Amino acid sequence: GAEGYRGLWTGKTLWTDARVTLALNTFKRMLTYTNTDHAALVWSEAGQYLIDGKGAMQIMGDWQDGWFQSKKYADYGWAPPPGNAGIFDALSDSFAMPKGAKNRQNALNWLKVSGSKAGQEAFNPKKGSICARTDCNQALFNAYLQSAARDWQKDALVPSPVHGAAVIESWTTKYNNIMALFVTSGDVAKTQAALQAACKDAGVCKQ
Repeated sequence: GAEGYRGLWTGKTLWTDARVTLALNTFKRMLTYTNTDHAALVWSEAGQYLIDGKGAMQIMGDWQDGWFQSKKYADYGWAPPPGNAGIFDALSDSFAMPKGAKNRQNALNWLKVSGSKAGQEAFNPKKGSICARTDCNQALFNAYLQSAARDWQKDALVPSPVHGAAVIESWTTKYNNIMALFVTSGDVAKTQAALQAACKDAGVCKQ
């Protein structure tokens, strides 16, 4: 659940927990249903399989909706992954002002536009994301994004480690490498031990 998942990133839930064992075994089983070249594809290449009728489903974020729109593809639906209804894996697009930026005023102008109501109503539907603002006109968004906006309001929010919302960059890198190895090895015990060690190396877990 959401609380146990959040605990993985705060040290309250051990990576050696039986719930993690179950999750990894479930993931391992899911991999038996995937295309054999899945590890060699980026998300958009996997999405192309759906467009071409070579795939049935893909677990992906809101940006998939924007990408499908750019491809003029509309023959798709959506649902939370099994067992994850009521949980929203959250991240946000962020634009920063670099220190010593040569074009400071242009950067400020962009930040003002991207943070404005008009800016988000123009950008987010094409990007495939919901507004950070609460006053956007939902009629300007398609059915999927309207659904995502409703879920955001009521679901339990959990951070995405892959996108930097949960942990420091060094831990994210280790996490990605460990999971990439698991995809090929399928060794649940070694993966759990490695994930626990990464948490300890990050200074979060005590054991």
